[in-house]
Formats: sequence, C-alpha cells, structure tokens
Amino acid sequence: MIRLLLISIAFLLSACGGSGSVKNTGEQYVSASTSSAVSNAAVSISSSTASNAALSSSSAISEELYGLYVSLHMGRADQLLGNSQREDRFIQFVRDNGFNYLIFYELEGIEPTSLKAQQFSSLVSRAKLTAGVTQVAAALGDVGEADTIVKYNKGRPAAERIDVLNVEYEFWNKPNRKMEFATTISMLERFRSVALANQLTTEIYIGWIDATEAISLANVTDRILVHFYRQNDIDIVNFGIERLEYLAAASRKVKIAPIFSAEGPKNTYDVPFMGCWLENNANQQAFKSWKAQYDALTHTWKENIEIVGATWFVYDKFLDVGIGPANGCTN
Repeated sequence: MIRLLLISIAFLLSACGGSGSVKNTGEQYVSASTSSAVSNAAVSISSSTASNAALSSSSAISEELYGLYVSLHMGRADQLLGNSQREDRFIQFVRDNGFNYLIFYELEGIEPTSLKAQQFSSLVSRAKLTAGVTQVAAALGDVGEADTIVKYNKGRPAAERIDVLNVEYEFWNKPNRKMEFATTISMLERFRSVALANQLTTEIYIGWIDATEAISLANVTDRILVHFYRQNDIDIVNFGIERLEYLAAASRKVKIAPIFSAEGPKNTYDVPFMGCWLENNANQQAFKSWKAQYDALTHTWKENIEIVGATWFVYDKFLDVGIGPANGCTN
C-alpha cells in the first residue's frame, strides 16, 4: 500500500523532473540532470521495512510489464556500477518512465561475493525499493549461467534477487541455424528446470522464427519477447505479424511482449530504429500504438496469445534522445 501511494504521488507530479530522453506528462522534455523533488521525497520516506513488505515474488506479479534492457558497460568509461551520478540518473530514469522490469546484460560469471555483485545488488535493491521495479532479469547466452544466477541469489533478500532467466541467443543469425536452434532449446529446458526449483521465471528474446521453431519455443518457456524494430509506430504490429501466428499454434497460451529499439542513426548496433522518433514522441506511445493496432486485429489465433506488456532496448540509447542532429536526427 505504501509503495502504491508513493508511485501515485510521483506519477501525479512527475512533471517536476525527469530524463532528457523522455517526455513528462506535459509533453515537454526535461534535462536528465534535473532532479525531481517529489521523487526524492518518495525515496526519503521509503523505509526498508515498508518496501520489503511491498515486494512480492515474481510468480505473484500480475501487473503489465514495462521492461528496459540495460548494459552495465563493465570496464568502460561509462560503466554504470560504482558511479553514484550515473546510478542516480539511471534510477530516476526508470522511476520517471514507469519501467517496472529491468533486463541486465553482462552478468555472466558474476561471483556472489565480488565487488561487482555488491554493486549490482545495491543497484537492484534501489530499483525495486524506490523506483517501482518488480522484476529483474539476467540476459544470458550459455546454459551454465543459470547456475551462476542461482548462486548469486542464494541468501539474498527479494530486493536484491534476480527473478528472470532471459535467453539471448540469436540462432536465426547463426550459420548453422538448425544446430544453434537445438542449442537454444537445450538451454531453455535447463533454464526451466532451474527456474522451477528456484522460483524463477524464464523467457527468450526472438527476432525471426519459422512455424516449427515457434511451437518448440512457446512450449518450453514462460514468455517470449518479440522484436518489432521499426523507425516509427506506423502499422508497427504488422511487422512480422506471422511470428505471433506461429507462436499461437503452441499447445498452451503464449505470453508475449513486443520489443522496441531506441537506436538512432549514429548510436545503433545495427541500423537506425526509433531513436529519432523518440525526439518527438513519448516512449510509452510505441506500445500504445502497437497495442491499439493489435487489438484491432480480428485473427482467431489471438485467442492463444496473451500480451503481457512491452520492452525497450536499450537504456544507454535513451540518453541520446534530445540531442537531435548529433545523433543524425533532422526532424
């Protein structure tokens, strides 16, 4: 109840602060360095006792997911962990934009007693206790990493735990797709076994799949993140819509969340996506548009699909929103 009250206060007055990468409720950009008096007040009155009471297990969470991929950039000049200014900026960004699910890269091999683990657990705790985050995932590409996460979680309170084993393994981009897909399924099966024994959730991110692959994937994981990487929200749901139809053929209802990308012309890992679109649109609009278009579809296969939220790739690209021409954006 306390956590919900704090979130409500912060939401109603969120125009007091924010990040340079998103719009507030007044549709005006605010500086990433601008502090929010309401947000700071919410943080200061949050006690660990009240916050821990507000936390629930991942299996009990029913609210719509709004996820954000996060690169820790370990060993780089812009490393997130261990830098109080960057950590504060990140927490405020998450809070101000309503992200309740974080998917972290670079957690492979994390040692439970290492400095990295201490810094990471502290950041996760802040995100869960003060920024409205309810689930945290590790993006992993190796079957053995599930045990790494279990070791990290052991003995930690809910506020510091990793809740989701996220598979990121782009089998569709591999030379021997058939073999790599088999590797992916083996990884998911192992992750599912570990998850069942340790109260975790499993999921996978996908790009391109065929009908046979879709059924195999849907039957072995809890939910699937499907990329809808476009430069704007026009007719976005129909980008590879056959993938959802393929997934719907599974023997159980399939939980789906679309992924959007904040990459722009000059900061992309691939090609430009919504980086320039975000210059003039709130990030939440992407899912609103996608969901409205999805709801308008009349396909019968939708009966076997459950839309559980949306996800954005990736935090550091949002930091370039607002710089316009410097990121290759002209409008």
